Amino acid sequence: MKKIVDSSVLNIVTFPSGFVFAKKEETPDGTTRAAFYCYNAMTKKIEAVRRSAYLQCKFGENFEKVVDIIGNFIFCDCVRMPNTGEIVVLTPDSKMFYISKEGELIWNEELCYRDSYVQSLAVDDNCVWCAVPEKSSVVRFSPSVKKVYLRVGGAETPTFSDPIGVSKYANNLYVSCGESKKIRKIDFQTYSVKDYKVFDEPVYKYYRIYEKEFALLKSGLYML
Repeated sequence: MKKIVDSSVLNIVTFPSGFVFAKKEETPDGTTRAAFYCYNAMTKKIEAVRRSAYLQCKFGENFEKVVDIIGNFIFCDCVRMPNTGEIVVLTPDSKMFYISKEGELIWNEELCYRDSYVQSLAVDDNCVWCAVPEKSSVVRFSPSVKKVYLRVGGAETPTFSDPIGVSKYANNLYVSCGESKKIRKIDFQTYSVKDYKVFDEPVYKYYRIYEKEFALLKSGLYML
């Protein structure tokens, strides 16, 4: 594994050939600020970018309207619906925002599954997958009709332990299981679940960019 970013990384937003990220930095006067960078997976170079570049990559061309709606723009997950363009934002306190492609709020409310907070987002056609750590499960949720269609795992099964991050590629969902130090893979053709990667430290999210694999671990972001 090769470390790309250290543990100061705050948030990562992917695009087809790389990702932008926010990281914590200390200024000369001793205060802490968020700085923004871009990693190109083709050239393997990191360059500083403007805040606006990070926001546009994360929220789209109407990012200013989206930021006005959600407030804290770093500590949240965001995906765009592939067919209709709506923006789905999920904050750390399990509040979901469903926003039109023009940047207008459609609805926002706390999203819970059986009274438990959800976290992380992975788009799947007109739905999103979320992790439910307290219920040891992941759920497939439709923002347009506000309905959970499917659950995989559960507190009564050993399928997942501490699921906190979800990522979808092809016909598979990759579930990062924090303190379990592993990524588990759901095959959507059979809905079988098996270990995909095992690490020596907690793992928070899995990414696949330009045919390369990355994992956000406790000590930083690594190319696998």
